Amino acid sequence: MDFHSPADVAVMSMSTSHSSASSNSSDGDRLYPSLENLYQGSEDDEDFDSIALDESASVSPSHKRYLFPQKEFVEDLRPEEIRWFYKSEGSKKWISFIGYDSLRIECRYRALNLSNESGDIDEDEKILVRGGLYEVDVKSKKCAPVYWSEEESDILRGLWFEDSNWQPLDEEFAVQIETDHIAKFKGMRLENAPTDLPKGPKPVIHNIRFKDFHVDWNATDEIYKYNESASSKLLRNVRQSLGWQKSGTRLRRGYCYEAVMDDKPPDICHLVFVIHGIGQKMDTGSIVRCTKEIRDRVKYMRTKMFPDFDHSFQRAEFLPVQWRSSLRLDGGTVESITPHKMKGVRSILNSSAMDILYYTSPLYRYEITNSLKTELVRLYQMFSARHPYFEASNGKISIVAHSLGSVISYDIITGWNPVNLYDQLMNSLLNEEEEDAHGNSEVLSDVQVAKDKDLRLSAVWPRVKDLESLMKSIRARQGKVNKELPFSIENLFSIGSPLAVFLALRGIRPQGLGTQDHILSTTLCKRLFNIFHPSDPVAYRLEPLILKHYSTIMPLHIHHFSAPKKEPYSKIPRRAYAAFTGAIDELTQKNKDEDSGDGEGSGKEESSDVSAQAKPQKFSLSGWFNNRKKKNVAEKLTAELRMMNKLGNEPEVKLGTDVTYPEENELDKTDTDISGDAFLDLAELEYRLDFQLKEQRMENSYLSVLTSHTSYWTNKDVAYFLLIHLHPELQEQESSQ
Repeated sequence: MDFHSPADVAVMSMSTSHSSASSNSSDGDRLYPSLENLYQGSEDDEDFDSIALDESASVSPSHKRYLFPQKEFVEDLRPEEIRWFYKSEGSKKWISFIGYDSLRIECRYRALNLSNESGDIDEDEKILVRGGLYEVDVKSKKCAPVYWSEEESDILRGLWFEDSNWQPLDEEFAVQIETDHIAKFKGMRLENAPTDLPKGPKPVIHNIRFKDFHVDWNATDEIYKYNESASSKLLRNVRQSLGWQKSGTRLRRGYCYEAVMDDKPPDICHLVFVIHGIGQKMDTGSIVRCTKEIRDRVKYMRTKMFPDFDHSFQRAEFLPVQWRSSLRLDGGTVESITPHKMKGVRSILNSSAMDILYYTSPLYRYEITNSLKTELVRLYQMFSARHPYFEASNGKISIVAHSLGSVISYDIITGWNPVNLYDQLMNSLLNEEEEDAHGNSEVLSDVQVAKDKDLRLSAVWPRVKDLESLMKSIRARQGKVNKELPFSIENLFSIGSPLAVFLALRGIRPQGLGTQDHILSTTLCKRLFNIFHPSDPVAYRLEPLILKHYSTIMPLHIHHFSAPKKEPYSKIPRRAYAAFTGAIDELTQKNKDEDSGDGEGSGKEESSDVSAQAKPQKFSLSGWFNNRKKKNVAEKLTAELRMMNKLGNEPEVKLGTDVTYPEENELDKTDTDISGDAFLDLAELEYRLDFQLKEQRMENSYLSVLTSHTSYWTNKDVAYFLLIHLHPELQEQESSQ
């Protein structure tokens, strides 16, 4: 669903008369390039950087294709034949807008060149292009991003094109060529030069010269451009002396693919905010590049792995969130106290790792959280104003947060505030001062006054906490979201995150029934995903903060995107680490041996045991190591595993038996009397939270320590993981394959 200005409606009506022709064409004869065709025949593209993922694929046909019946006479170019282009930052190549964007830009261009006496057309209104991420100012011929800061790029109106690569001629030259062509040949039949001419150069019926090249018309539909450089002239003279034809570049009038309004991206059904961590001050704009990397790879995965889903008219869009760029924080104080020795290294640390210290400081924490919250609200309001259909169609919103950004996002979502711990801190400080007073009456008197004031506050504080919890309960029942943000959050993808450490230092301890609500309420965020590389030194696990024994259970491995059969993550069984698995096997075998010894054995076994006891045993190094290993079996098992092993040998609970859940302080005990089924219910997470990337075969763990923390943006497995969780219907399609 899109909303058009009066100027846009005009071009839509122009193209409506030809819509029947385009709708009757089959998918095999599409007259504009699609990403589906771009990846066709590239089943194992490991070199992603060599693949173009622009809105219009850079694929040129061998000959010009026509959407409508081919013209027989020279006429003015229709809007569908003209194509607008833009240049990416640092690129020398022009990239074409998709047909939907090009037609709307051309409509506005023609409207601006007509008289606007009625005032129906707003000359300053900008046109959303490139999937809604950029906007074009037709009057100044500039294209700029909507949601982040970046240098404006030029746009160009393509009229005449080089046949070899379909790159447009500069508008200055193209307009003059077009003017001469219409003035000289309008109304004449389109035809090529005759082929039965005698040996020699073709006749030139028209010519126009520029400073660096000239253009010759051999016929109304056969036009060539010749460079005027010395080398080009020498080559042409040699060819002419040999009786060959002049060598030049053939020019085409009108673009190879005619624009149609149906050539447009699907509507956005899922908005994803991408939040950076530390280091943004050091490299301003890096989150914009990282967001583009992950956006392109998700688009690539969607087209490569689910080509049919490309026609479902829905997509996810990623927006970068820059919360650090505008913050000054200490006003340069840290820079002024930085020693000059090793200045470069210190500057890097000040611009990156210092953000963690800033956030743990009570002085700057509010500035940081407020900056991120303000930016999220600003981006959401801008997006909603430009896409009114999003809220009306119940569009979903998720967050992809990297490193420290996940901690700040978590605090904003949950509304966590360190002021809540102030009362405990003040009590502990007053007790310390009272102990250190050593009978000093003045100090003790001041401490007592402070305690009296603190008691008065303490009397009020429980009521305040009760009111807060009551308000949270009421809002949860009514399905309202945290007032900090004007939208609800579907998923929080925490990437390379130290969130678990922050929560542990805030006193979060394993407890509960194995649900996400212990650390993040599902009323605030439906799903939490903790994605990390095994060598990432900044990343930590979340699951052991919910159930302690999950520290012995491996995180789920993220599927490789090209794996033939991918088991749904919800059906992957839990697996313990190798050391614990071996310990359980040995202890189980030991229990079996003890059980078999209690019963009546065969006489052969008894005689062998007697003879074995009678024989003097010799010392051997291998036997000594084996005995040591057996002694340490029980030591290798944690309390939770010993309990699980014990419970596994107990009879099952009968139906109707009352189940008593252990208290929090009993979870670490090994002799707790609790039924096996009840404990397994406790020991099972409702959803897995920790997802680990697989290390490559030739990957060096020591080098990965340096590179893994920033490797998520270009990882195709991460992109595939995000894709199937942003569009859950793809998981069903994946499991059915």
